[in-house]
Amino acid sequence: MLGRLSFIHAMLRRLNTAITLLVKWVVVVLALGMAFCILFQIIMRYVFNNPPVWTEELALLLFSWSMLLMLAVGVREAFHVRMDLFLAWLPKTGSQVIERIIDFAIAAFGGFLAWSGAEYMEMMAGSTSAAIAYPINVLYAVAPVCGVMVFLFSLELLLDPKRFERQEDAS
Repeated sequence: MLGRLSFIHAMLRRLNTAITLLVKWVVVVLALGMAFCILFQIIMRYVFNNPPVWTEELALLLFSWSMLLMLAVGVREAFHVRMDLFLAWLPKTGSQVIERIIDFAIAAFGGFLAWSGAEYMEMMAGSTSAAIAYPINVLYAVAPVCGVMVFLFSLELLLDPKRFERQEDAS
């Protein structure tokens, strides 16, 4: 059983590493596109006094995707804000149990975000954005994508047998 769990964790870790690398590159491209949109908006507004209507909406779309994609990466790489003062007061076994509960709750949140985001996309099918008139589901698709990634990344944390060994060594 433990051998299968280690194999599943290793495969999940490889998959998540590839996803994380891809997401980081995508976010760089999205951030550059967002910066270009904002810069173009500023130039057109203050130099030519003729701001385009599409730049703000496109920048918001790119911002939404980049932030939610990096939110998921933050779950995997643990660079999100966290308060662990309570965990420091507990004995090692107690803090490990609480950590597992937190990982499970994060996985459940990811699953819920994926499910509810997909339902919302289904409800909004056929709608378009105001300025550019792209299908609004392009914007709303970020919720289920982020939810699936949060679920996968937190599942990797849940199945990591060496995670708590590293915590004990650091103490």
